[in-house]
Amino acid sequence: RYDGVSFGYTPERPVLRDIELSIRAGETVAFVGPSGAGKTTICSLLPRFYEYTSGKITLDGIDIKDLPREYLRQHIGIVEQEPFLFSRTIRDNITFGVSREVSDEEVYAAARAAAIHDTILTFPDGYKTLVGERGVTLSGGQKQRVAIARVLLKNPRILILDDATSSVDMETEAEIRTALDNLMQSRTTFIIAHRVQSIMNADQILVLKDGRIVQHGTHDTLVDQPGIYRQIYDLQARIEDELEKELAGD
Repeated sequence: RYDGVSFGYTPERPVLRDIELSIRAGETVAFVGPSGAGKTTICSLLPRFYEYTSGKITLDGIDIKDLPREYLRQHIGIVEQEPFLFSRTIRDNITFGVSREVSDEEVYAAARAAAIHDTILTFPDGYKTLVGERGVTLSGGQKQRVAIARVLLKNPRILILDDATSSVDMETEAEIRTALDNLMQSRTTFIIAHRVQSIMNADQILVLKDGRIVQHGTHDTLVDQPGIYRQIYDLQARIEDELEKELAGD
């Protein structure tokens, strides 16, 4: 629960103002809005990357400031737009951050759920393949799926998906979407998105502008009312229609 939460890097420049939000376990909550509206910041407060300046955030009724950062982060998995991979083997990258010994079968199961296992097996060294700095030996979609496998293996209660499919092509996005669906099962999920198509099934959608929640509802309720959400939806639908016509013309 976010109860009247505000945050600013300096007192004079608040980034979030009076955020009120209640989320049940297992729900999916999505955040949309213009760049700089506070979407990433609102999620970054949960693992205590930043400390909110007023109000309160609670998990199961406990103020997150009363919970150690290490404990919080053990239970929160994050998949970013540009996932960070280390210059180690693929297996090392998948198991990074898991605070226990894991078997090869556990690693393979996570990779299968992330739709990357079969691809890894095509590499000459399989899971022992060395990944270049920042994953340069892998494509964008492959890096993203390795990162998803890492979070699956970590098995967190809460997920934060920060625009996780925006940097890949449409075919790869469909593959990653399947992997994310596997990842999201039975977990509380925060989605930061620019594409309406990726959040239409969210239990709650919040539209942010200038650090405030200006719209809050489901896709069906928000698309039926005037406002930022319908503007974004109409614009993206028009672009997709024009693209389909161009492709049909070819």
